[in-house]
Amino acid sequence: MMEIEWAVERQIRRFAMLNDAHDADGLAAMFTADGSFARPSEPDAPVAGREAICAFFRDRPRRVTRHVMANTTIDILSDREVRAHSYVVLYMADKTLIGDFHDRMELHDGVWLFAERCGSLTF
Repeated sequence: MMEIEWAVERQIRRFAMLNDAHDADGLAAMFTADGSFARPSEPDAPVAGREAICAFFRDRPRRVTRHVMANTTIDILSDREVRAHSYVVLYMADKTLIGDFHDRMELHDGVWLFAERCGSLTF
């Protein structure tokens, strides 16, 4: 179980780093083919499908950011699926946002991929 938790938490942190690096292809590859992503500031507007997720990240305006993930909890549903919850702090030049991510991840070819990643804002 610890191995699963470590691999999932590593993917969550990797997502933050790829996001800050503006690596749209790398971010999209972290999702299942039919995965979905909803940013914390638009939790009711998910983007569905790996190609749409790639376009979403590729086409948005560039800005300097640092995403910090913390307090991650992981519920193992099976040896191939987990649910995770993390706090996210987003530092930007003009403001700081604090929110949450709720994830459902699936194991595909030995790699944990996001099937769903839904964010929300707290502050």
